[in-house]
Amino acid sequence: MVKRLDEVADRVAIKNSAGHQRVLTVAAGHGLVDQETYFNKRVASSDLSGYWVVEPGDFVYNKSTSKDAPWGVVARWDGDEPAVVTTLYIVFRPRPGVESDYLLHACNSTFFFDSLRGMLREGARAHGLLNVRLREFFGAQLVVPEPAEQRRVIDVMAAVDAQIATLDAEVATVRHLLRCALSDHFESIQGRQLSIKDLCSHVVGGIWGSPEGENEVDVLALGPRIYAPATTGFVTAGSPIRSFTQKQIEQRLVQPDDIILERSGGSPEQPVGRVVIAGSGLPSCIPTDFQRLMRPNVEKVEPRYLFWRLRHDWNAGLTRSFSRRTTGITNLSVKDYIAREVPIPDRDAQRALVSIADAIDMSASDIRIELARLRKFRSALLKSLLNQELEIPESYDALLEEVS
Repeated sequence: MVKRLDEVADRVAIKNSAGHQRVLTVAAGHGLVDQETYFNKRVASSDLSGYWVVEPGDFVYNKSTSKDAPWGVVARWDGDEPAVVTTLYIVFRPRPGVESDYLLHACNSTFFFDSLRGMLREGARAHGLLNVRLREFFGAQLVVPEPAEQRRVIDVMAAVDAQIATLDAEVATVRHLLRCALSDHFESIQGRQLSIKDLCSHVVGGIWGSPEGENEVDVLALGPRIYAPATTGFVTAGSPIRSFTQKQIEQRLVQPDDIILERSGGSPEQPVGRVVIAGSGLPSCIPTDFQRLMRPNVEKVEPRYLFWRLRHDWNAGLTRSFSRRTTGITNLSVKDYIAREVPIPDRDAQRALVSIADAIDMSASDIRIELARLRKFRSALLKSLLNQELEIPESYDALLEEVS
């Protein structure tokens, strides 16, 4: 049955006269989170008396838009004590007869946001914030079946979410295993001491170049997306095309086994100095000016051994000792960082470590691929259930077979 939101929920507009101090933020992909924990600081005003109170179980709509949430996002406060949110948010509470878990799914469904979008006035989107009036929001429609059917939808989605959580835990376990394998090797290995610079045939800084078509050669300029979490190699998707002279790209054109070192970036939680290694089959690309291209000298070191060395050093936080923070960004002193000496064992030991690390990394990659597929399946399944395109049979297994 299709209903308006105001038929199954009521707006809550209680000002913070009780003096609650915990401020919440709605973040896409994270739900309602503590502002100080999420931002590492409190961005709310010191006077919270004008904020809305959010009780445990209340829902909050954030009108801010993003790539992952073009029409905002609805979250539920699952804490055990009241908190407060900015009055830019809309707070509401489900009525009896609608399951809270089901409403959370329904209020973030394509059906609901398509209905909301159809009610908005032209020009309602401005500066990343939707100008959604209360009557438009509470007039948006969603599918609300009988309570028994709501419960079945909840159960099916909980089973899928449990499997996603299991795979997430497996990825974390495998990544921890990789860190331990690298630590066990690099913290005990002995060998000839060589500087990292001497292990490379050349190290060259990146360059941003000119707009496409302004110079002799147009190639992809690598951006920060290549340092996606937990990645070893990289893809060029999302990298812009820039223009360079032939001389500029001669030593910068990325080749297989080149290592791309992050020179600028990082955060208080994440040190600068991330590395990725180029695989085969990449389109023509060069590093940009916040990166350094390092080409391992194959006569002195296995390229992937040097890569795993640098990945271990970043994981261990060693790059912090060679970095300084200016104007909100952290810069790595590449000259000093690569001047340090590290022990290099014989080729057999290098290859043994590379074999172990690559195998563990491949295992993590396989799980991440399975996770991506499962999340895609979850989205399709939830959409079909909320739009009542699928009827849940007596056996939940039969449903999963139908949509897989």
